[in-house]
Amino acid sequence: MKELNKIETYGTISKKELFATIEEPLCGNALVIESKFPFPGYYHTVIPEKEELKPISIFIVAASRLNEEKLMRTSHEVKKVFHKRFDAASGYITVFNERRSCIRVKFLDNYHDIPGLVKMFQQAGIRFLKYHSIKPYQGLIKINRYFIIEDVSPGIYKNIEEPEINYIGIPVKLEWDAFEKITLEIKRNMEDNKFDAAIGTIVRKNSILDIVRIYDQKVTLEKLNNIKAKYFDALMKLELI
Repeated sequence: MKELNKIETYGTISKKELFATIEEPLCGNALVIESKFPFPGYYHTVIPEKEELKPISIFIVAASRLNEEKLMRTSHEVKKVFHKRFDAASGYITVFNERRSCIRVKFLDNYHDIPGLVKMFQQAGIRFLKYHSIKPYQGLIKINRYFIIEDVSPGIYKNIEEPEINYIGIPVKLEWDAFEKITLEIKRNMEDNKFDAAIGTIVRKNSILDIVRIYDQKVTLEKLNNIKAKYFDALMKLELI
């Protein structure tokens, strides 16, 4: 059996999605926002059908800036007593036209688990904004997260824990507006353009690697290399590399 070239590291993911608040009884009186259409570039603004709808990615909006180390320690302690699967990460979300700290939560099995989780974080001293009903809106999020990845090809990395996610290294830092424009142009000129893209960073020894995150449930290495070539061509045309 081939031994994986496994890399455990830390970084960020930034993307734009359509958000709205979760119904008040499911929020524990905190401001809890969810992505209405996760991975929109892949699902084309259609929620994938499931036998039982689960919260895919929710964001509990903090009342003040979160301390990353405190959240890590708190999350570890909460998992000891909550007895339900979840993953928590700190980040930022645009809400009320402001950039606010939040806790991104994934892998919950049921919306009804949210109030209990909110309560445990509150008991640990984390304060959240009070519930408000917010109509659907487009906003940016930036999530701090840990990666366990495999180097599968020069400049291409697979997420070992979530195999439908891959990362392409790029030699320049892009702001969201420029990245979005480049991505839309690339997809318009690709026959197989069913993938969702976001930008981010991965920490490597003595450096920060800028990345494009690709979500595609049926992606091949050939397609990833093609997408990589398209991004590099676009960056060269814009004289960014």
